[in-house]
Amino acid sequence: MPGKIFRFGPTPEHRAKHLFVFLHGCGATSKSMIPIAFRFQARFPSAALVVPSGFAASEVDQEAQQWYSSRGLNDDNRLERVAAILPRVEALVRREQTNCSVPMERTVLIGFSQGGTVALEAVKQLPGLAGAVVAYSARFARLPQSGARLGSRIHLVHGEHDAVVSRVHAERAARVLAALHVPVTLDIVEDLGHALTHGAICLGSLRLLQGIYEGRRATLH
Repeated sequence: MPGKIFRFGPTPEHRAKHLFVFLHGCGATSKSMIPIAFRFQARFPSAALVVPSGFAASEVDQEAQQWYSSRGLNDDNRLERVAAILPRVEALVRREQTNCSVPMERTVLIGFSQGGTVALEAVKQLPGLAGAVVAYSARFARLPQSGARLGSRIHLVHGEHDAVVSRVHAERAARVLAALHVPVTLDIVEDLGHALTHGAICLGSLRLLQGIYEGRRATLH
């Protein structure tokens, strides 16, 4: 049901050094993201995992959830719908940061499809919310404008044959972010549609690990 949140602490020998918040796609459930969360934790054993449910029941499947309405969704109203829920997203993330004693720099939003859009727009519109985003098969509701400042690393993973959210959106986002000097990676996965596979999940977690390592190395210079 909407509002349900699953929480998993780091492995017993670790204290929480990172906070990963997983945002599922439209018409799915928080449970669908738990296997993905555990695969990330295998690479980051000191990460606390938070897997919330979308804020509303799906309009297609009443047993599933969504973050914002997909009925009549188009390029003219997408940004407005996402912006309307961002205060709730921020409150959720801030609460979990406090509970886990993890700062924004070590907070990561990981989303698939609609959840990825929420993650991307959250760090675009709420600077200081999270240090990184891993967005699968997702797009910005509206691309960042010239002069925008994003303080997060962005990792985009997209299926080559995604017929729901075209890879073009990820390619455009990568170009715009690079022009804004935002650290960004883009991986187009061959022969993949609008789905999460083991390979795609591992690729996203690898890019996140590489981004964290690069950030640490930069502070040493």
